[in-house]
Formats: sequence, structure tokens, C-alpha cells
Amino acid sequence: MADVNYLKSRAYPQPPPLVLECDGRLFNTFEEEFGQLYGYKDYNCNLDHRSFGEQVWAKLPKKVVTNIGRRVVSLSSYDGDVRYFSCTGLLIKWHKNGKPVILTSASLVRSRVDEDKIDEKLKIKVLLPPKQVVHGTLELYHSDYNIAVISLQKPLYGIRPENIFCTVERTRRVVAIGREAEDGLLMGTIGKLVKKRPNEKLNCEDLKLSTCKIKKVGIGGPLVNFDNGYFVGMNFYGETGVTPYLPRAIIVEVLSGIDLPSQRGMDHATDIMGAATVKKNRWPVPKPYWYHPLFDDDAPLHFYGRQLQ
Repeated sequence: MADVNYLKSRAYPQPPPLVLECDGRLFNTFEEEFGQLYGYKDYNCNLDHRSFGEQVWAKLPKKVVTNIGRRVVSLSSYDGDVRYFSCTGLLIKWHKNGKPVILTSASLVRSRVDEDKIDEKLKIKVLLPPKQVVHGTLELYHSDYNIAVISLQKPLYGIRPENIFCTVERTRRVVAIGREAEDGLLMGTIGKLVKKRPNEKLNCEDLKLSTCKIKKVGIGGPLVNFDNGYFVGMNFYGETGVTPYLPRAIIVEVLSGIDLPSQRGMDHATDIMGAATVKKNRWPVPKPYWYHPLFDDDAPLHFYGRQLQ
């Protein structure tokens, strides 16, 4: 019953008969980690056995690691007491006044009833370890590019929001960053920027690719320059050997010249697309599913569908 109640609190599908009793596993959850984990001051657990792949944090400049730790947050949206979505976000300086806001994926607040709409009733929780937890407010979103801007209802201390609106040099070696939803551990994986193959189709023609491999919780997280930690783009999630990301230049173009609704005295979020109705982009994210080899009939036993990334 404890397992069942936990699944309900996370809006995960209930297991088919006997799968849970036989130690079946739930895949594609927001608890799946990626890359090398990195703790924070006073975090006492050994993380070596929970890390995957190449060492990351020791290879990055110390200043880069510090900046990442103070500007990358975990976000979760809730419908009542039930968690709906978890992802990663980046604290940035708003171009109008330098106010710290969070850049992340609009999937955090998409409606379950109509995936083309935003559910502004969802509560947003922002976590910056070790102990800072505040509520966020949806300010802006772009349905086509799947961008969301979240403001903070209370200030976070010791932060170093990034100015993404300045010009930076190009790079090839990059790091994808995520923050774990429960304890707020950082996750990082090293890769490089790659070109799309001629026969490779993406849901958005403006997306680019990196070889960094992430999990669902890394959605909305930053792809950064390996050498200096500067923002390269916002990660999405694909189950292939590469990870799509929305480039910095596209994000800056979309957000430049826009005012935050709260600055204009408005109490509801604004769709940056305005009256535009053409939605050419889709952001598929695999839903969680149950699997056990004893029940394998050439395909996993699962409840599988699609939701927006």
C-alpha cells in the first residue's frame, strides 16, 4: 500500500497484476538519474555508485561548478498534493531590469486534458539545495518553442543568475545539466555538438543536437559550454543516442523585447505567441511504463502514451 500511495502521489500508472509483487520496474520516471551526480555542502552520502559514464565535475573549472550550483534549480508542478511534472530550470537575469527569473520547459505547466493549452492552476515548487524551497509563478510561455519563464514568489539567496542576452563565442564541447527532483543533486554529462543527419527529422526544425545523454528530469535544463559554463541552449529529451536542444539564439530572439506580466500589473501568464494559432512543433515525452521480464511478450508490458515535453 505504501508503494501504491507513492505512485498515486506522483501521478504514475498503477502496475498490472503481479508486476509490482514480482519486483517489476517502472521506467521513464522523473526519478531516473543521468551522468555523474554532484552533491552540495553537508551532503554526506557517497554518490559514486549512483553515477553513470564519464567523470564530469572534476574536469570543469571550479568557478563553472560553483556558478552551475547557484543557478540551476529543480522545478515540480502540482495539482493539489499530486506531483504532475518535474524538470530542471536555469536562473537568468531578465533583460529589462535584471530581475532573476527561471527559464525552463513549458511542459512543466501543460494541461493533461488538452496538450496544446497551459494549466495556470498548477502550483510550481522551486528547489535550490540545500534547503531553499519557494513557490514560482508562470509569467510567460511560448507554446510552439515550448519555453516557459517562471518568477519567484520569494527570493532565493546566494544565487548567480546568468545573463543569456549577451553574446558569447561558439563551442563544440558541452555539458548537459540537470537537478534531481527529491534531494536536488546536480547531474552532468559531457558531449559535443553534432549536425543532424540528412535523413534525421526533429519535431522542430530549429532544434540542434548534442551527444549528451539525459533523462526526463533534465528537460528544460541548460546545455553549457565545457570551458566557461556559458549557456548554449535548453535541453529536451529524446530516447536516441543524441539529445535535442533549443539554441540560445532562438530563445533570446523569442524573449527579447517582452515585458513580464507582473511588471505590467497583470496577474496571469502571457502566451508570447499572441494571436498566432499555427503550432508546427511537438515535443513528445514517453510516459512511464511497467516492465518485468517474466511478463515479456516480445514487448514491455506497459501503459504507454505521449505527453508534451
